[in-house]
Formats: sequence, C-alpha cells, structure tokens
Amino acid sequence: MIVRDEGNALLLITQPDHARLAETIVASMRTEPGLAGGAGPVVLLATREHDNGWAEVDAEPTIDPASGRPRDFMTGPAAVKHELWLRGITRVATMNPRAGALVAEHALTVYGYRGQDAGWQPFFASIAAMRDDLLRQLGIMPGGAREAFEAQYRCVQLGDAFSLHFCSGWTEPKQVLDYQVGMREDTLMISPDPFDGAAVPLHVPGRRIPARRYRDDADLRDAMTAAVPHVVVGQARGI
Repeated sequence: MIVRDEGNALLLITQPDHARLAETIVASMRTEPGLAGGAGPVVLLATREHDNGWAEVDAEPTIDPASGRPRDFMTGPAAVKHELWLRGITRVATMNPRAGALVAEHALTVYGYRGQDAGWQPFFASIAAMRDDLLRQLGIMPGGAREAFEAQYRCVQLGDAFSLHFCSGWTEPKQVLDYQVGMREDTLMISPDPFDGAAVPLHVPGRRIPARRYRDDADLRDAMTAAVPHVVVGQARGI
C-alpha cells in the first residue's frame, strides 16, 4: 500500500493500482531500447504485474501498532514481503517466463539495500534461483550475455519509480537511473524527455481516510470500507 499524507487525510493507493499506472507510463516511452524489437508486450506485462503479490496484503491492510497508522509498502514484517514476492513471481511466470524473470530481477533490485542483512539471505537465494531458472528456460545463461534482458528490466524499473513518485506526491526531485523526476502541481516532470514531446494522461484510484490513530486492523479496514473512492488525476511530461 502507498500511504500519502495529505494533512487531515491519508490517501491509500494499492500496489497493483500503482503498477497499472506504471504500465501506462512505460507504454508511452519512446526512448528506451528495451521496448524495441517486439519486446514491448512482455515488458508491459511485467510492469503491470510486478506488484501483483501485494494484492492479498493490500486487501487486508494492517496498522503499525506503535503509530496506529496503516503500514505502507516499506514497513511490515519481512516474512510477509518474502511470501508475497514468491507468490507474485510465480503468478507472472505462468503468464510468461521472461516477464516472471523481469519481476524476479525487480525484487532483487528494490531490496538490494538489504543485501547485508542475514535475515534476508533466504529471500535473495530463493528469488535469484527463480530468476535464473526462468532465464535458463529462455536460453539465457546466468552470468552470460544478458544485454537485452537488462535493457527490458530497465523499463520496468523506470515505470515503477515514475509511478511511485506520482502516487506518493513527492515534491522533492529524485534521480532515477539517468533521468530526473519531480512533481509540478499535478504533473510528473521527467528529464530528459522519454515521451518524444507527448503529454501522458495519468489517473490512479485511491481511498481517502482520516489521518488519525487507528485502534487496530479492524478499525482501519472499517475506515477503508466507508471511504469514498478518489481518483488521482494528472499527467506526465518530459522536459
């Protein structure tokens, strides 16, 4: 879950909805070689489904007992994250092995900062084994020439980061690979321009709940059930 603090309210956006927005952004890119040569549909599948393992977690959100706030995608027990990524990669791999390998690569990348954490070593070992097995099925040997795969994964990584920046409403500019991304009111500004001059309409559903301390998980879920759905609308432009 993405939890966006809006003062008196919290805007909650599910990870699968954020991923669908990431697909919209990647589909509009015109500068990334990873989308060329017929690879586009598989890259878009991986982008759209990269967070599908979160669906069950976001359907039953929980609070952080210390703060009484909803847990976001950065918090929560490590065991839950390990399970959801295994689940999500397995789902995508049944749709397309290359897409599954791309999602596995994403899991390894986004949690790279945990690389020295002993408790995360089983996660890295299992996810890397899944990725390497899928690559072998595709005839791509681990450690061999993987330039095309890496270029395709770059698109997934960019889509995830750009969508996350928009959904979170971050005002501080960030560097994402060789792009800089920032928000100007409701517009996601990206430099250099990946859209060949086009403006890309963006919209993602969410729910607003009061920004208060929640007693327990049931209290949070009741608030979400009562919340009126809200669509965050904007656009992405290159500069």
